[in-house]
Formats: sequence, C-alpha cells, structure tokens
Amino acid sequence: MTALAVVAQLPVLLVVGVIVALASACGACAAILDLDLHRLRPSRERRISVLEREKDIAAGLGWPWQRWVILRLAFVGLGLVVAWITGVTLMWVIGPIAGAVGFRFALAGRAANRRLRMERSFLGQLRNLRDRMAVSNQSLDTALQELGRNPGPDLGYVLAPLARGGSTIANVVEMGIRARSPIVEQVAAVLIWARSRSSDFLIQTIDTVVIPVGEAQLAIQEEGMVTLAQQRAVTFAMSSLLVVMLAIALGVETLRSYYQSFAGQVVLIVVAVLFAGLVVFLGFIVRPQSWTRWNLRRLAEEQERLGG
Repeated sequence: MTALAVVAQLPVLLVVGVIVALASACGACAAILDLDLHRLRPSRERRISVLEREKDIAAGLGWPWQRWVILRLAFVGLGLVVAWITGVTLMWVIGPIAGAVGFRFALAGRAANRRLRMERSFLGQLRNLRDRMAVSNQSLDTALQELGRNPGPDLGYVLAPLARGGSTIANVVEMGIRARSPIVEQVAAVLIWARSRSSDFLIQTIDTVVIPVGEAQLAIQEEGMVTLAQQRAVTFAMSSLLVVMLAIALGVETLRSYYQSFAGQVVLIVVAVLFAGLVVFLGFIVRPQSWTRWNLRRLAEEQERLGG
C-alpha cells in the first residue's frame, strides 16, 4: 500500500517540483530587482473593486455585462460537473474555483488586446474630430454627431451615444462609461470641460495635450502587453501540465482511489496552494500600469452647475 501511494504521487510530485523550481526562480528575480511587496499592494484610494474589474474585462471583449456573468456561472457549473465525474471530494471546491478563475484569466489577455485596438482607433477618430472643427469649421456638437454616425472599426458600440440627439454632455458621459478605458475617459473629461470654451482652445488642447498623452499611454500599454503575454504563456503552460497530470492520474482506478483518500486530498491541497501562490507571485512581479479613472457623471454635474 505504501508503494502504491508513492507511485500515485509521482505525477503530482513532478508538477510540485516544477512549481517549486519556478517559484525559486521568481524569488531570485524578486531579490535581484529589489521588489518591495508591501509597496506593490494597492492603496485603498486606488483599489478598484472586483466588480469594476470584471466590468472592464467584459467591456474590453465587447460583451454585455449579462453575457459575461452567465458565462462565468456556466464555467463554475462545468467545474462542478468535473468534480462529479471524478468523484474526488476536494474537486467540489477546486473545480468551481478553477472554472471561474481560469475562464477569466484565459480571456483577460484578449480583452486587453481588443481594448488597445479600440483605443488606437479612438485616437484616430479624435484626430478626425479635430480636423472637422479646424478645417470644416464644424461646431463641437455637430462634429461629435458625425463621429457617432461614422464610428469606424471597433468603435460602433462606444461612439453610438454621440449619434443620438439631446444633451451632448450626457452623450459624451455615456461614451466614456461604455468604453471603460482611461484614454477614452480622459478625452471625454476634456470634451466636457472644453465645451464651454472656444473651439480654437479645444483644438489646441487636442493637438498639444490630449493626443500626445494618449499616444504615450498606448505606447506604455503595448510594451506592458508584451511582458504580460509572456507571463500568461508561462501560466498557461503550468496549468496545462497540471491538468494533464491530474487527468492521467484520475483516469487510473487505483490512482483515483488514492486521491479520494485523505492522504491524496492533502497532496492535491498542497499542489493547489503552491500553484496559486506562484501565479499570484508572478502577478506581483509584472503588474499592468494603472491610469487615472474619471468620474464623468460627477464632472458633468459640476460643469452644468457652473453653467458650462
């Protein structure tokens, strides 16, 4: 029985060995880079709620919030189905968590790439707005409506409010809320603030401030995406190795019986904790740049209160 237990642990022990080696390498990198983990903790003022981050990913994918929630719940249910098939008690906990977190992690990179494309297209439309005002001598309200009617690629959902009638400020606020992008929110804030000022002043602000800052933000995000893509590739590789090893082990009746025992459950807990800790630590080493987010509704209310 002891020999069987040792054989049963071999696949998982291999994964544990790989994870420990990678964790040691990450620790060495942290020491070389002199990372301060306390400094990496987000402050309460800058911390974005979990719900807001989920909405950012859904918006980055171009999905309605309801679709994102339904798919997350579906993958949680899939994790429960896997737990029922394997018959391992601990999988009733690990399965739903892996389904929810894994689905989010798998699509987070795609959402970030799509948001970059949208922001790049948005800066192109901002130049179009500037030309309409400077060359065609259109008013800001008219130029915004024209952009809403001809949004261009990747911007149909974001710029749709501009094509509506009614309050221009309310439409600009709705545009920023739909985009959930720091660059779009920054431009929306400038448009709200500059609407009560001259067109020449707005054109100058777009040329000298908004577009250069937006392009700099895009460049920084693109550089960060390269590193994040490498981080995700490592995480995907470790996840695939772990899933394959576990599937092979649970496919053998004797090994499945062992993992249904108390000793096997302890081994699975150790593997899950080590894997989760390594993924979290990788996230500490490479973190995406955070940008200022604007409360556009409050800004619009203040502008209207001041008579803008």
